[in-house]
Amino acid sequence: MPTTKPARAPKAAKRFSLVPADAQYEMVRALSMLKSSRTRLASGSEVAEVAVCLAAGEPSPIVLACAARGARCVRHGSKLVEVKASAAKGRRLAAATLAAMDALLHAALLEAALADPQATPAVVCAGQLDPDAQQDYRAAFRFAARHKLPILYIVANRLTPGQSPQLDLRTLYPEFGIPLFSVDANDAIAAYRVATEALHNARHLRGPCVIEALVLPQPPSGAASPLELLTTYMELHGNAPRAELA
Repeated sequence: MPTTKPARAPKAAKRFSLVPADAQYEMVRALSMLKSSRTRLASGSEVAEVAVCLAAGEPSPIVLACAARGARCVRHGSKLVEVKASAAKGRRLAAATLAAMDALLHAALLEAALADPQATPAVVCAGQLDPDAQQDYRAAFRFAARHKLPILYIVANRLTPGQSPQLDLRTLYPEFGIPLFSVDANDAIAAYRVATEALHNARHLRGPCVIEALVLPQPPSGAASPLELLTTYMELHGNAPRAELA
């Protein structure tokens, strides 16, 4: 009597993700490097730096107005432009904006953008914005908006539950016409997603954008780390991290 093979359980459908699998693996690698470092995250924008630099791709110059450990984990010195502390004293973001414009001009990207709607944007890692340096960042954003520079700024802003952020960046759009994208500083997937929209804006010469990584001074007890959030997302989408990356 012929035996009947047991029916195989249907495989779980792989969920669609707007973030490419290769980018997810690279984010795991970079966040693992940040986790293994014994120093604390310097500003809280490191996770967003990882995601945005990956979304921007290698052609985009990255300007460092802070330690930018996240960007360094991804780029390893490739097209990194550091702002000298002596030149940026009291005008850190303004100096970074000029450095970004100079990088674009030096690479002949800005001139090509005048005829090509697919401009290559620059990314400025601004780190934690100082509430006492509002004149600096307002001057930088005003200049970038006036000249429609294809620059994507990554900033960190501290958020106290029940209170407004230390710096209210929601005025950027009504005042300068600069779109603001706020994300959880621990969520690399969210940062990558909003970066694709912000970069689309920059590539079509609509001017600068700002990604604001909201940082809690004291994360709740038992809160998942950025790496745990990312690996959980990947597992739910049938894209579990490889053993060597976990």
